[in-house]
Amino acid sequence: MSEVTAVKTDKEKLISVIYDDTSRDDEIDDAVMDLSKFDDDDVIQILMKVANDASFDDMIRASAGESLADIWIRRSIVDYSQLGSLTETALKEALGLIKSKRTDWYTTFSELFPMKVK
Repeated sequence: MSEVTAVKTDKEKLISVIYDDTSRDDEIDDAVMDLSKFDDDDVIQILMKVANDASFDDMIRASAGESLADIWIRRSIVDYSQLGSLTETALKEALGLIKSKRTDWYTTFSELFPMKVK
């Protein structure tokens, strides 16, 4: 099996854990955190859905926000509209990481979304 195939399979396995009704919250949380290793747009969209889906536990949603921030920091590009659309605990986790690693992004975000920064 090639390395690309192995990585693709790993990503697909992680995504399947998230949407498997039999997965425990801790397994889903681990999968969400492990998805931060991938930085394609599909992963970002899945993490955005998890981050803003109230049916997921707050711990999982927080991890999704942190994973998104990890990806943006690694890519050296942030999507402020996506960041601004995060809710509650996911936004708090994402901003915490961004504030510690990219203060310039945090400053810009606080200017764009002053009501979201507390």
